[in-house]
Amino acid sequence: MKNQQQELNPFLNFLYPKKHFRREYLIRYSGILVISLISTWLELDYHYGEGGFLGAFLVSFIRTALIWNGSMQIIMYSVSRFSMFRETLKIIVFQFTTLTVYVLLVEFGEMVMVKYFLKINLTGTEKLALVIVSLILTFMISSIYASVSFFLQWKENLLRSQALEKANLEARYETLRNQVNPHFLFNSLNTLVMLVNDNPVATRYVESIAEIMRYMLQSRDKEAVLVRDELNIAREYVFIQQNRFGERLTVEFDIPEQYYHFAIAPLALQMLLENAIKHNVVSKEHPLLVRVYVEENKFVVIENSIKPKLDKDPSTGVGLENIRNRYLYLTGKEIIIKQENGIFMVRLPLFEKPL
Repeated sequence: MKNQQQELNPFLNFLYPKKHFRREYLIRYSGILVISLISTWLELDYHYGEGGFLGAFLVSFIRTALIWNGSMQIIMYSVSRFSMFRETLKIIVFQFTTLTVYVLLVEFGEMVMVKYFLKINLTGTEKLALVIVSLILTFMISSIYASVSFFLQWKENLLRSQALEKANLEARYETLRNQVNPHFLFNSLNTLVMLVNDNPVATRYVESIAEIMRYMLQSRDKEAVLVRDELNIAREYVFIQQNRFGERLTVEFDIPEQYYHFAIAPLALQMLLENAIKHNVVSKEHPLLVRVYVEENKFVVIENSIKPKLDKDPSTGVGLENIRNRYLYLTGKEIIIKQENGIFMVRLPLFEKPL
């Protein structure tokens, strides 16, 4: 649905722009070619064997290409697997161990090719020299990729921090604008409960409003809250909306208690429920169904049927982009948004964080 997607402008998060692919590819294979030529020229002890210069060059080229490309893939995997800032020791140990084992395997393959293809029997000293040279080459190449990855992660984290700061400022401004005087409002709501105490539905309605306001004030300075608490306040919000829409609005919650200890961004569920109601028709002819459930033990999913409104409700300015930026900052992961088969779906990654 277009109106809902207008709030989903993605936070730009990438490592290598597409326009740099060709340049990096050209630099990489030019470097492999030059290193292979120099290596073949310097390895005069081989006397090139039965394969001659071209055979020795082919062996050197394969070795260098494997080392360079393999090192690049190992570095890229380790950077995607570990945080360079929070798991520095892990990433160093992983890279050092993996690269060393990988080089030994490549060198074993090279020694086999030298022996059976070039027909050269290397001495123990020559084999050790090959391994040492390859290790030096590997760590030189990997240090370049690691440095680039470090800079890109640092830049990405800086952008995330700026985005979160902006989102928090917007959220706090919205809260301040709406809270007026919380003590006055709470006192007024308590008085209202006393006035309508003979009407259970009205009493429950006012209590739900008070509970939501209290939760907003308590969580406004928190980066994350428990799924349990967020789910409780989402149910209060749904109760209020169902008093407005009746059977035209159905919200199904299916989150087992085993997931209550996970964390979630404050008011994320309420914002997504509000977003669904704001942008879709809610009528007898087109009732709105919203489902909240856990998927693959990894995501809290909020999905709703799509029937776009003809008259658009104004945006509050604190919506899905706010949630996206906060999740990028808290977890380094993107929320997942999909629209297909008449269903609009948002997946929020589950995570654990000290609260």
